[in-house]
Amino acid sequence: MGGVGKLISTVVILAISLMLAIAVSHLVTSFSKHYTRVEVIASSAHHGDPSIVVVVKNLGSEVLSITDLYLNKVPAASLIGDSIQSINPDITESPIQIKPGERREIEVALIPSKWSSGEMIEVMIVTSTGNKYYTMVVLS
Repeated sequence: MGGVGKLISTVVILAISLMLAIAVSHLVTSFSKHYTRVEVIASSAHHGDPSIVVVVKNLGSEVLSITDLYLNKVPAASLIGDSIQSINPDITESPIQIKPGERREIEVALIPSKWSSGEMIEVMIVTSTGNKYYTMVVLS
């Protein structure tokens, strides 16, 4: 094998090594996106005025930022004053940050005349990364 053949084989080996390095790098970064774990639990409380308490626990290793909350596929921010009295903490003003291992509660105070006991509500939480987490709650 001449000098040109050795040069071509070295270039081919380097190109294959570079492609494998890129593939492994992509695989490793995609794992971190798939293993962000969040637990979402919703419960209904009815002591005079109905409310929904959404409990969010960050089981992952990165800070979780909740940017939006939906009730029955409608943004909760657009329901304030119509069928929701308030959201505490107010997710409409700024995102809620949840550190790894931390547990936070979001209370949605409902306007009693707009909701009925036994009504099923789909709660969707949207994070800054665009991930969506769902839970269902039945008003009591």
